[in-house]
Amino acid sequence: MLKRQIVVLVLLAVVAAARVHAWGGQGHRLVALIAAERLTPVARQNVVWLLGPETLADVSSWADRYVEGNQQTFYWHFLNIPPQATSYDRDRDCPLQPGVTAGSRNDTWRDCAVDRILYDKERVADTTLDRADRAVALKFLVHFIGDLHQPFHALGVGRGGNDVPVSIFDEEYCGSNPCNMHWVWDSALITHRNLDDEKFMTELRDQIEKNKWTARPVGTPADWAMQSHDLGNAALLPPHGNADEAYYRKHIPTVEERLALGGLRLAAVLNEILTAPPPAR
Repeated sequence: MLKRQIVVLVLLAVVAAARVHAWGGQGHRLVALIAAERLTPVARQNVVWLLGPETLADVSSWADRYVEGNQQTFYWHFLNIPPQATSYDRDRDCPLQPGVTAGSRNDTWRDCAVDRILYDKERVADTTLDRADRAVALKFLVHFIGDLHQPFHALGVGRGGNDVPVSIFDEEYCGSNPCNMHWVWDSALITHRNLDDEKFMTELRDQIEKNKWTARPVGTPADWAMQSHDLGNAALLPPHGNADEAYYRKHIPTVEERLALGGLRLAAVLNEILTAPPPAR
């Protein structure tokens, strides 16, 4: 009983902190670690040149810390696709920047994860930009690709499930706040897996090999958004439902698949755009 209480308390603390951290810190690190293992030598050289002593895993949650003082970046982490939608619609799903008219000269980039991934991909690839600007874009790119593979970062139900109150392993409160559907997927399921990064990486590598996920098409950010949207719909609990052990067993394979695919696709993007050796130090 004592062990269960300790596990619940740790879980609740992590979930409570997850309000601004999609996938939680561990989830974002795992996406980055999967990607780092699959970079080409040239892409790896560029990452080192851009980030210095930091790794992709080190910067994987930087964008969540950044938003705390830069609220305008908040909407870049997600999008709200209506639950009944069958495809991504940029005009419907990706908000205009403040003061910008649709179709105007300034309507090049909008404020949602799909557009911001494309924007940051372009900036990381642009060798005419200052090194520091490209490094910032890389930090955003690592994070937003992870975000978009979290199903409730693309589902327009109750602000990505934040307004859907649920119990998590029979607990109604996560710290001082009521638990919600978004928290379940940000951290609760990953935390309940009870693996450190090294052991979790071993499991993800095995799953990638077993399921041949490297053979899956990379696709586009819009594709990733619709995949997450559909998975979120399938995983949505009714208000005051319970994400219990049965729910965990049913959905943890999806969590692992999305973490792995996020890492594989991040690697594919970086390998695509970082093809020229970086400048000599």
